Amino acid sequence: MVTNKKCGRCGEKALVKLSYTKRIYCNECFIRMIEKRIRKDLRINKKIGEKINLLHDDSKEFRIARLFLKNIFGSYKKIIEVKKANKKTLIATNLDREIKKHLESYLKNETFRKNNNNNVLNNVLEEEIIKVCQIKKLSIGKKEIKNELIETIEKKYSGTKFALAKSFEKIIS
Repeated sequence: MVTNKKCGRCGEKALVKLSYTKRIYCNECFIRMIEKRIRKDLRINKKIGEKINLLHDDSKEFRIARLFLKNIFGSYKKIIEVKKANKKTLIATNLDREIKKHLESYLKNETFRKNNNNNVLNNVLEEEIIKVCQIKKLSIGKKEIKNELIETIEKKYSGTKFALAKSFEKIIS
């Protein structure tokens, strides 16, 4: 939590400080920034039909994905929570988890098989998901086990996780 500082976007009282940037945000601008990133990812990478099947795994990622999808699509598209994934199912994940999977498969010299499912929130860090949960007063649940190598590099060179995600995307495609 940040005190006595102003939001880098609107000038209101800032409450959110992220580890990878010097910029600080008020709650509204932070939520707007995350929603904008999710909208862009959906527009560019996801094929969404008349209805949206979202895998219900009761994780913090699922709760945030449901919240943002309802906010983005409103009553325009129906969001159906399913227990089993298929090719058209959106799976809530996070950037940390995706990078960890990619890096571990790369270091083990295994072929990374891109799943046929669409991942949502795969461009949002776990840190950001936790901040959204705190702002929206949603249950956070358990934190994931981090990869020490990635965290060490990220601490020294902030923004590394986003760069790794772009690099892995280029390698896969």
